[in-house]
Amino acid sequence: MLCSCGGYVKNYSATILITSCQGDEASMKFDTFNGTYNFKLRRDNMAEYTLDYEASLAEGEMSVYIGVDGEKELLFVVKGGESYDETITLHNKYDNEKTIYIILESTGKCVDGDFEFEYN
Repeated sequence: MLCSCGGYVKNYSATILITSCQGDEASMKFDTFNGTYNFKLRRDNMAEYTLDYEASLAEGEMSVYIGVDGEKELLFVVKGGESYDETITLHNKYDNEKTIYIILESTGKCVDGDFEFEYN
């Protein structure tokens, strides 16, 4: 088990897992994934209070949460065969947050996933 700052835990098994997280952008691609993974996103510019995301999954189910101060709130769920390319306007409670966490939690084994996020 791997731990991260902010009280969010990474605990997963995966094959061909590729992740990237720089500033306000993060991405994750995998062949198979089972568990929980998180990204710390930080914005330094004027806030639009939006989260842009692209998500697709061939098999399984992945829940995506936003996390702040050790708490998390469900943003969306992706099921096998679905794909999304959307922008979410974040609720007022995130207006002053320069740093948020994006938490991905699988329900069992997921196959062929591709997730990208940008915090504005």
